[in-house]
Amino acid sequence: MRNRGFFIVFEGIDGSGKSTHIKLLENKLKQRGFQVCLTKEYTDTPVGKLIGSYAVGGERSLYPETEALLFAADRREHTDEINRILNQSKTVISDRYIHSSLAYQGALGLSLEWIRTLNRFALKPDLVLFLDIDPKSSLKRLKEREQTVFEEADYLKLVREIYLKFVKEGSIVKVDAEKSIDEIHHVIMSHIENLITPEQHLTQI
Repeated sequence: MRNRGFFIVFEGIDGSGKSTHIKLLENKLKQRGFQVCLTKEYTDTPVGKLIGSYAVGGERSLYPETEALLFAADRREHTDEINRILNQSKTVISDRYIHSSLAYQGALGLSLEWIRTLNRFALKPDLVLFLDIDPKSSLKRLKEREQTVFEEADYLKLVREIYLKFVKEGSIVKVDAEKSIDEIHHVIMSHIENLITPEQHLTQI
């Protein structure tokens, strides 16, 4: 019997609906008796707060390598916390993890292998769900919110292309985020059903 929690990650460009569907999944799992912890990147650690200040600073002022190093440093501390929670047999749902670094800093021209090497300590998630949306649609959804340095249409197109490469490789699962909330949630739960064993009572969605 599994004595460690599941590690589920939601990926996608901002505006794809990650927050909405993370909350829906959390509620569904709790209804089924799972203990669930939500987390995110960047985190609320000192390094994560530094990234947050930079992200809303108005202009991209760091080298891509510096961005990648900061995210890796933030993730290093985050990974220890995730591991601790998983060892308590709790399920962790994270809003972003290593694929965000690969996609966002990779879109700036950095080697994906170099980014992977920086993050060699990272845990392998049990499931990575990529909520796929056209960048133009995502920016429309975000127009009333303060934008970050990571939200620019041409750049997000490159980010999306890298995510789609991971879909083809089979390391992440694509979910069409242009559909209705109910349709998207149903697809997400079908993947969760495949992940969780029947003995843990997720055979019916």
